[in-house]
Amino acid sequence: TAKDKDLNIVFIPKSSDQVFWDIMRSGVDEAIKEVKTQNNIIFTWRGPSYNDDTNAQIQILQTYSRPNVDAIIIAPTDRERLVAPIQKAAAQGIKIIVVDSAVDGTAHQASITTDNYASGQLAAKHLANILNNQGQVVVFRIVAGSASTDDRAQGFIDYLQKHAPDMKIIADVYGGGSRGKALHSATELLKKTPEIDGIFAVNESATDGVLRALRNASRAGKTKLVGFDSSDFLLDGLKTGDVDGLVIQNPRQMGYLSIKAAVAAVNNKATTTKTTFTEAKLITKENYLAPEIRKLMSAH
Repeated sequence: TAKDKDLNIVFIPKSSDQVFWDIMRSGVDEAIKEVKTQNNIIFTWRGPSYNDDTNAQIQILQTYSRPNVDAIIIAPTDRERLVAPIQKAAAQGIKIIVVDSAVDGTAHQASITTDNYASGQLAAKHLANILNNQGQVVVFRIVAGSASTDDRAQGFIDYLQKHAPDMKIIADVYGGGSRGKALHSATELLKKTPEIDGIFAVNESATDGVLRALRNASRAGKTKLVGFDSSDFLLDGLKTGDVDGLVIQNPRQMGYLSIKAAVAAVNNKATTTKTTFTEAKLITKENYLAPEIRKLMSAH
């Protein structure tokens, strides 16, 4: 059969400073290869440098909201501020697929994400087990308005209130959207708060910053750390016992399914907005070397 027309697809991640997006990109590339038999895809990948730069993300979205673009896949840095620019793009006939983090409104055709609330509960359960359901803990977030990470924090908080009421959340902080900002915020937090039994960090950059701060303050291993996502640095922390657990997602599957959803939407095979949840798993020193876990964490 003759190939259908070229499809112009733009992918706007949250940032370019995290391994998470590299892994997602590998799933995207895999799907593009498969789709090529039906549709030739002209593909653009462009995101802000850091995941707290919502203005930059909105500008990128506006730049690509033009008639020759068929679909935009976006991981919204802010669930409210992206609503209007997404609606504007959709009004031009561009199909919108939301990946990784939710956005308000109904202008998008599909949403592909981890069940972030359930993932936060998974982290809370693990930290509660390590601390025997008692102690003083901290929720360490990135930036206000980020749906995925706020849902994780909420799942964590709700789990402790219900199942481990003797664990007290003594601080709930927004540490910033880059590793450097997270390190700075975590360093200040540790100076002010000598008694912290456990910390839950909501994403890769937050976990990275908290781990460095704990090591600098000689508190790594003493203060229990459960984080989110993986990188070589965080896996090293798991190995040494400075990180007690990481909730890992399946960014490759998210990337893969987002391309499939975009193509289906452009070819009018998409139905009303539907959400697809991809898996999340808790990894520890005991299981992180298992082959199925390693596959989730590498971009190759």
